[in-house]
Amino acid sequence: MAGTFLWVWALATLAAVVGHYVLPATGSRYRRALLWALALALPATGVAAWAVGWLHGHGPAALADALMPSRGVLPAAHYQARVWRAGFWLVMGLGGAYGLAVLWALRARWARFWQHRKVQRGAWLLAGLVGLFVAFNMWQHGRFLQPHPVFYTDCRKVWGHRGHPEPPDIPENTIASYRRAFDLGAPGVEMDVRYDPQRGEYFIGRYDRGQEPPPGQRLLLQQVLAAVGQRGYFWLDIKTIRYLSPDQARQAAHDLAALLDAYGARDRAIVESDRPENLAYFARAGLHTSYWIFNIDEDAFPRTPWGLWWALVQVKENYIRGGFSAISMDRRFYTPMVAWMLYGARVHLFTVDDEASLRALVRRPQVRVILTNTARYDITACPERR
Repeated sequence: MAGTFLWVWALATLAAVVGHYVLPATGSRYRRALLWALALALPATGVAAWAVGWLHGHGPAALADALMPSRGVLPAAHYQARVWRAGFWLVMGLGGAYGLAVLWALRARWARFWQHRKVQRGAWLLAGLVGLFVAFNMWQHGRFLQPHPVFYTDCRKVWGHRGHPEPPDIPENTIASYRRAFDLGAPGVEMDVRYDPQRGEYFIGRYDRGQEPPPGQRLLLQQVLAAVGQRGYFWLDIKTIRYLSPDQARQAAHDLAALLDAYGARDRAIVESDRPENLAYFARAGLHTSYWIFNIDEDAFPRTPWGLWWALVQVKENYIRGGFSAISMDRRFYTPMVAWMLYGARVHLFTVDDEASLRALVRRPQVRVILTNTARYDITACPERR
């Protein structure tokens, strides 16, 4: 982020100098004011960020965590990006203000400037490029809106995250935690699942919690389905899909389809992965699938509007080709631009524990499932139960 600051600072300064000499009507007062503002903006932004953070408690990381709660799962360095981003837009705002001042000072010159034939041709070319940009987005979104498999349409959108653990008596990702969630009224539960391609075996487990248990000590997915398979819906976050070869992914999809069919749970389970090429094998096997985007790392989320646009263009293309049922993401990344560009897709979000956020999100038609660590399964989009 510091590199971005320096680039913006350098380019704005260059624009100021060039603008002064190429367009002398700006006057020396404009140039001096801009150069002083830019010279002070970068250090002033940093000092202000640290000062506000210090007043809040523990520096910019704590301030950013308060502005954008994220369950405390990421290191402080990730949260600092929020504060630096505010400073970035401050510097951009200064450059924009200077640009407007220059345009106003040169309003008479611009009238004569637009009379040149080359300028008019350039304007038509720019209009053509904008038209192509709009046409491309409309064409892709038209394909994006084509029918996809429908997984879940119930108005009870709040599900249990890894069941409903109550440490230390009921650990997460256990039959007891899944039962507890259903007992409290959850319509569905999310569970972390792994696949052993050598044994063709699905078992409960997270890849970020040490070594996997030996085969004889695993909690198998079929054991979970035998215990609670008829009680609700299942969000299967299969951690190891991303590491499978194409042949292994094809076999994994076949094995899971057979397992779910054996317990009558095919229509009540959705498979999640952030590897669209491998997830597509599960969709082709007739299973419901959710394409996980942006992971949970803030560094994976684009920092600029054009970067986010390009990332979402690729997301939409993967969604179209894969024939997925839904798109899932961390709640922090469900920004207005993301919601707008993914309009028409069914969205699954995790993990939301704030009651006000839950109540706001269940009212969004696009949002179909929300994972929570709380017991607020009574918050629904049902008219009589809101």
